[in-house]
Amino acid sequence: MLRRLAMGNVLVSIIVPVFNTAGYLEESIGSILSQSYKNIELVLVNDGSTDGSAEICNFYERLPNVRYLEQENRGTTAARRRGVEAANGEWIMFVDSDDLLMKEAIAGMVHAAGSAEIVIGEIKDSHNFNDLPDRLNRQRYLEMQYARELSASPCAKLFKRDLFDDNTLSFSRHLNRGEDYLMNLMLAINNQKDVRVYKHQVYQARENLNSTCHTYPFTLDYMTNLSKMGDAIVKYFIPTEAFLRQRVKQRMYFFCEALRETRYVSDSQHPFVMDTKRCMDEAKEWRPLDRLMLSVSSPLAVKTVWNLRKVAMRIQHPSMIARDFKRISTKYLKVH
Repeated sequence: MLRRLAMGNVLVSIIVPVFNTAGYLEESIGSILSQSYKNIELVLVNDGSTDGSAEICNFYERLPNVRYLEQENRGTTAARRRGVEAANGEWIMFVDSDDLLMKEAIAGMVHAAGSAEIVIGEIKDSHNFNDLPDRLNRQRYLEMQYARELSASPCAKLFKRDLFDDNTLSFSRHLNRGEDYLMNLMLAINNQKDVRVYKHQVYQARENLNSTCHTYPFTLDYMTNLSKMGDAIVKYFIPTEAFLRQRVKQRMYFFCEALRETRYVSDSQHPFVMDTKRCMDEAKEWRPLDRLMLSVSSPLAVKTVWNLRKVAMRIQHPSMIARDFKRISTKYLKVH
């Protein structure tokens, strides 16, 4: 069936921002051009690379379904915006230039789309959608995106071109991380239909020590601004009770992300921590282990409560134990 889908008439534009990823780029481009679904347009946007990435892009530009654009270094958001503006496809997909697409990714997602405007797929070794329905109500999708219950990555997703407007990719150059999260919120608001959940791995993220997530770590200061930007986008599009509840989940997600990236260094008096407690009070949620973790500062105390919280979550959600076992088994097999 996927072979027949390769003859589909729907054009998919794949936007690839490129910045100093010469060591990964050819393999990434190869994974896109080898898709079983052939009606694709690859748009490479070189964001001021200085490492030979431009020469690789120039080589592929000669292919009829590859377009190559160059700009001074203005950041990933600006590169994605340039790509979307130049795209001709009915569907938009983003791929980071150091990552890979699975061979049947586009064919499977286009087939799953139906009348939807957004299709989400799984990222290898990261996301598993077995607990999700095949369709998500647009309101529920927005709430889950806001609370970070779904991946904020723009990758492993198909978006209808019509969802993009002047505000979707207009974030400041100084927003080095989290712009994906805000873009997804805006697209979710513009979306008017159920979101299709494609329960297959479509994307593989690769470790790149020079990527933005390694060079610009999340801090509590950064999370303070990012969380409030998210609030401002969705506040009037989510019912008040749901907004207050999901806001607590969003704050705790960001708090834990900051802890992971700062090696469990916290500050119980930090404005972000105090704001998270206030959000819990407004939502009338006690969350004792979360409050305890917010109330300690030393790395040892934070990590102790962190581990207690992980155990409690697995008691509450036994399916997490199976995922842990699968992840450990896969890592063990790779080592051996």
